[in-house]
Amino acid sequence: MKSSDQHKGETPLTLGWPVVGSDGPLGRLTDVVVAPAERRVTHLVVDDRDGDARLVPAEHLVEGPTAESTIVLSCSGAELSSFPSIRSFSFVGIGDTPHGDERSDVGVEDMVVMPSFGATEFGDFAGDLGGGYGLAYDLIPTGSAELRRESTVVSADGEEVGNLDGFLVAGDRLTHVLLRRAHPNETGSAAIPIKSVQVIATDRITLVLPKGEVLS
Repeated sequence: MKSSDQHKGETPLTLGWPVVGSDGPLGRLTDVVVAPAERRVTHLVVDDRDGDARLVPAEHLVEGPTAESTIVLSCSGAELSSFPSIRSFSFVGIGDTPHGDERSDVGVEDMVVMPSFGATEFGDFAGDLGGGYGLAYDLIPTGSAELRRESTVVSADGEEVGNLDGFLVAGDRLTHVLLRRAHPNETGSAAIPIKSVQVIATDRITLVLPKGEVLS
């Protein structure tokens, strides 16, 4: 796959880009939530200026390319603050995982380094801290998949070929995956047609292409 510039008429959702709204800067795009079977984006996750991860419906995305490397939304800063914050934190035991509910699934997860405390700080509870860890995670709509810049892209033969750089969309329909390749001699992103994607899951995309074809 050869690197490709932005496709005419499609909207880039490049992870990490700043997000602007109707009244100025809103934050940055950190994740994209998609309906895997339908191959469409349902929500954008915007880290606002207060550090909250806001779940913004895709209908607020202003379509088309921008003059600068930005994501443009139709909502204001006040409207952004009204959208739910989806990031949660739990201290879980070894072997435990966080759970969603009837309206939400667990999205991307990150282990959080916990400070080391002695018995004088926690008394009888100090021993329990050694058997668990902190976990930050997102709660997303049921049946969705959440992708971020660190999400892994895997070839049909099970080889990691790089990480996700974002998507190109037409309306809310995914048209291309933007791949930041692991090959040391490659720079920029490769735009891989969505028809070359086999499976979209939280934090992972699997292609129908073998590694040699992806990196060629």
